[in-house]
Amino acid sequence: MTQYLILLAIIPLSVFNLTKMFMPRRRWLLSGFATGLVIAPVSMGLIEFTYVPIIGKALGLVGVVGNLIHGSVGYFFLVSFGGMEPGVLLSASQLVTISLVNAAIWGSYYGMVGYNIDGKLATEEKPAEVHEGHKVMKQRAV
Repeated sequence: MTQYLILLAIIPLSVFNLTKMFMPRRRWLLSGFATGLVIAPVSMGLIEFTYVPIIGKALGLVGVVGNLIHGSVGYFFLVSFGGMEPGVLLSASQLVTISLVNAAIWGSYYGMVGYNIDGKLATEEKPAEVHEGHKVMKQRAV
């Protein structure tokens, strides 16, 4: 059942393609936010592919590394602020709570990274010269 978590990867890919058409100035902000929302469950789902002989080992390794980076932040956040007791067996509702905290943390983080990328792309000016008779006017490409 956890293999279906990989289907969540469709969300950031769809957001990236839709923002390329409809909102190109906010493409990286929205794509980063969508990626942050699903990065922890997708990495958990990739771990389940380790039983597939060749390609599954590589996907599982990507999932393990991604889960080490993204999966434990929500747990440590909740433990440090008293939302959970450390060292106890986690129930399904607690795992959902951890996933929601991970989504909030990583969504805001990757959203900020995307916002900065959008800002850098917006400030890059590509001057184009337009010749009108003997005058040379510089025009900003949009």
